[in-house]
Amino acid sequence: MPSDVAEAELRANGPDADWRDVVILAWYLRQRNPMRCQDLIASVLPSAGQLSDVLKGRLLLSVSESLRLQAKFDEALRNVNEADSYFAAAGDSLGRGDSAFCRAEIHLMSGTVSSAYADFDSAICFYQAANDDIRLFTVRCRVAYQRQYEDLKSAARQWMDTLREDLLPAHPGVLAYMAAFRGGVAFQRGDFPTAIRIWQAGFESAGTTGAVWLAVHLAMMIGSAFANLYDLSTAMEWKEKAYNLAAPTGWPEAIGTSLASMAETTTSLGQLERARVLFEDALPYLDRLNSIRRHVISYNAFGGLCLLMNAPEEALSWFEKGLAIARKLGQPDLELPNGVGVVTALLQTGRLEAAAAMAEEVRRQACDQRNPYYEIEAIRVRAAILRTTSPTDLAPVIEIMEQAIALGDSLSGMMIRSEIYAELARDYEAAGDYRKALAYERRSRESWQRNFDRQNGARIQALQVRFDTARAKAEAEHNRALAEAEATRAAELDHANQTLERLGVIGQEITARLDAEAVFTTLSRHLHDLMPTNTLFVGLKDEVNQIIDIRFRTEDGRRLPPRQVPLASDKLSARCVRDNEEILVAWGERTIPDSVPGTRHMRTVLFRPLALGNRVLGVVSVQSDQPNAYGPRELLIFRTICAYGAIAMANAEAYQQLDRAVGETREALQRLVQQEKMAALGQLVAGVAHEVNTPLGVTLSAVSQLNDSIRSLHGQVEKGLLTRSGLTEALDNGRELAALAQRNVTRAADMIRTFKGVAVDHGSDERRIFELGDYLSEIMSLIRARVAGNGNRIEIDVMPIQMDTYPGALAQVITNLVTNIADHAYAPDRPGRIILRGRAIDAYMVEIAVVDQGCGIPADILPKVFDPFFTTRRAAGSMGLGLHVVFNQVTQRLSGAITIDSVLGQGTVATVRIPREVPNYVPTAFFPLPT
Repeated sequence: MPSDVAEAELRANGPDADWRDVVILAWYLRQRNPMRCQDLIASVLPSAGQLSDVLKGRLLLSVSESLRLQAKFDEALRNVNEADSYFAAAGDSLGRGDSAFCRAEIHLMSGTVSSAYADFDSAICFYQAANDDIRLFTVRCRVAYQRQYEDLKSAARQWMDTLREDLLPAHPGVLAYMAAFRGGVAFQRGDFPTAIRIWQAGFESAGTTGAVWLAVHLAMMIGSAFANLYDLSTAMEWKEKAYNLAAPTGWPEAIGTSLASMAETTTSLGQLERARVLFEDALPYLDRLNSIRRHVISYNAFGGLCLLMNAPEEALSWFEKGLAIARKLGQPDLELPNGVGVVTALLQTGRLEAAAAMAEEVRRQACDQRNPYYEIEAIRVRAAILRTTSPTDLAPVIEIMEQAIALGDSLSGMMIRSEIYAELARDYEAAGDYRKALAYERRSRESWQRNFDRQNGARIQALQVRFDTARAKAEAEHNRALAEAEATRAAELDHANQTLERLGVIGQEITARLDAEAVFTTLSRHLHDLMPTNTLFVGLKDEVNQIIDIRFRTEDGRRLPPRQVPLASDKLSARCVRDNEEILVAWGERTIPDSVPGTRHMRTVLFRPLALGNRVLGVVSVQSDQPNAYGPRELLIFRTICAYGAIAMANAEAYQQLDRAVGETREALQRLVQQEKMAALGQLVAGVAHEVNTPLGVTLSAVSQLNDSIRSLHGQVEKGLLTRSGLTEALDNGRELAALAQRNVTRAADMIRTFKGVAVDHGSDERRIFELGDYLSEIMSLIRARVAGNGNRIEIDVMPIQMDTYPGALAQVITNLVTNIADHAYAPDRPGRIILRGRAIDAYMVEIAVVDQGCGIPADILPKVFDPFFTTRRAAGSMGLGLHVVFNQVTQRLSGAITIDSVLGQGTVATVRIPREVPNYVPTAFFPLPT
């Protein structure tokens, strides 16, 4: 504790100081101030013979701790064993527990994990014997912290309920290790905000107790948690904080680990050259250690960086080193990522056989460990190998990629990366299966959107954690100041709390907007409420035209017209966007500031980029006519709201892109469906033309003969040759021809009238009452020529049923089903029967069956017949939308259901069940894609 250190300093520097005081102070400073500790040890060593066994042991423990942190493990082990012998001789259980604890830390850092656990067990026994609860619970928390990396479930089950703050001694050392363990559990479970909060508390406790090594690692872990929330700038701040703590100590493990951790985040930021320098600075420190977990993590990260920098050979060497150490440590969670790295590097260097063998080994290992993520990655690399070795034969590639996706789909909560769907979509496209290519491209977009939403949610969580931390610090600062000015500061504290809470609510409101104008309006309202804002504008960066498009401008509450600022200009808004940095300018009372024509002079202007990481979306500016209007409080508010605004603008941009893509896809499908409807109407026209041709031909022939008979009769009259019998014969013949013509004209008129009724039904969305049997007979009469052209026979067996539904939709369903039979069921030289049956199932439902006795549908094709664009006659010009339209019309327009049953070689039955009276609400412009 700080008070203990201060007291030891006073005693060691006091007039009555002895060697005991110096040894105790050196022990307290072993991590808090390593250089001072070494100086104290050096001052005591010449007189060590005068010390008691307990003090000799304590002095040697301080030496051992210093050697351990300098990675001199053999010397450290000799000193700790010698210290333990002195404690044993003195019967000091507390000292022996400290010796066992220090020895365990040496084993952990040198890579001999099993020996470490044996020493931890010994330390627990000695502390129990010494009745020292603080040390006892410290070592238990340390064991739990280490165990959770090896078996999370077991460690959580064993320790989570017992290692709680309310059950532990209120000592910062205990609380720091408890936080390391509990935060680690939250981190591995994916609860990064909770991990950050716990670790930040542990970091403060570690700093209080002088546990610098633990503070360094907690700071790095906090940075890693922020990186998992995609807040890379905050992650880098914490990792730099870890390095700044480690650098003065000279400890290789702490310095190397913090440098490597910074390099990982720098890689994520896209600063590859800087990341490489950091890795190259870190590795000499880490190489001074025997194989430890951090080695593996750093080698894997460096290998990944080398792949990004197109250096696969170098990457391979780092992955292989990491894999060897992971196997030595027996930590399978580190073996898999390095195994995948080896496979990827081998693939990029062209060693395909080795890559294939390693990929299969990784796949089996991932399968054995029940790690689907790396199993899928291994399968994906195998597919990449097959694409390289057999670029023209994509069937095996598609098969194993389908296996990967099936594996992901079989696991609840597993999210397959969009790149995997996209790769399979490209494979299907190259293979010519555009329907599946479209389906997987759609799944790729959906996966990308889910990941995008998850990242945005994570960023918001990171912001909230930062705000919570800022609030906690602000509260602590205010609480410390309460003793001096409680009455005054109480109001300020309350105001600050309300502001931060309001910012959280504001953030939720802003990020819920998916329209740019709504985002602008929300930003304006809250900025005007929270800070002095005479002028406000929001501009969006236009990369194509190299301008800042300032769409939203207000001054004194009135909207100003938009304006554009060249990105290359020297305007403050352009500088803010170009440099991605905040700009605050305040003019004095006597200085006349610049202003945009048509606007007032402002004395304080504040610009901040709308940015997500290094991506700048635009700029926000608030301006006041008062000098020095924006202090720390206003800057915090402005930065917070701008951060939320950047997320909201990115969401709005992504939503607009997705909405456009969905709209275009839906419009394209509707156009194709309309074409299919017109094609069905065209078939009716062709049938009517064929059927009308016969009666009109007969009528024309009868009229021609009648005309000839009249001319002959007229000639006989002129020549005076007409007889009674001749007149009688001519009149009889004329009456028969006129009757024949009348019958055929009537037949043609009936057919045309029927066609007009059906055609009107096809072209309209109106519902009406009609008799089912008569209507289906009319439809069949119109398409009889189209269907019976090859000798097919149509049989109709429909009960008289009154319907109140949409006849046009029903006509299209029956037309498409019957013509589909004509096209597919019977060969041109082998006609057959087409049977249309209709019956009432009950008072509400009707069943219509279209039956053939043709070739049938194969079992593997039957589930796909309603899919859009599926056809077996694409070479004949079929689009594959006929039965898809049937499905949509039956299920949507007619509020019914359709099934198709088929036996290969025996025929097919399409059964439609629809209500006699369709419900009042039926969607009329919705054509869903089947899932």
